[in-house]
Amino acid sequence: MPGARGSPTVTGMTDLVLGKQFVADLAARDFGLLRAVLRDDVRFRLLTPRGPQAQDGADETLARFVGWLGDARELRLESSSVDTLGDRLVIVYRLWLRFPDGCRRLEQHLVCGVDDDGRLATIDLLCTGFHSTVD
Repeated sequence: MPGARGSPTVTGMTDLVLGKQFVADLAARDFGLLRAVLRDDVRFRLLTPRGPQAQDGADETLARFVGWLGDARELRLESSSVDTLGDRLVIVYRLWLRFPDGCRRLEQHLVCGVDDDGRLATIDLLCTGFHSTVD
């Protein structure tokens, strides 16, 4: 069944708009809007320098992004790209962040499945980790 959790579907331009909006909401740290694009039972798998992890649920998934970005005093989107490949939405972004103890950069690659309602049903995320940088 198209759009079912195990088989997300991509609808071309609509999904590209969704991906660009995801990046914009993330860069603005508008976590309310970010939550709205996540399916309640979103499946989130991630590979970070700490190793592979997984969880289910929009609130738990959103909490990861809040934990990573919420305490930054400043956040700047350095680059991003959004595309589709087959039935997947691919989102890549690089961020520069200023924290109380210094500046950091990170890059994340997301491969997502989108349901029929235009929400993210699955997210597979690869993260470089936070790397110290000078202002």
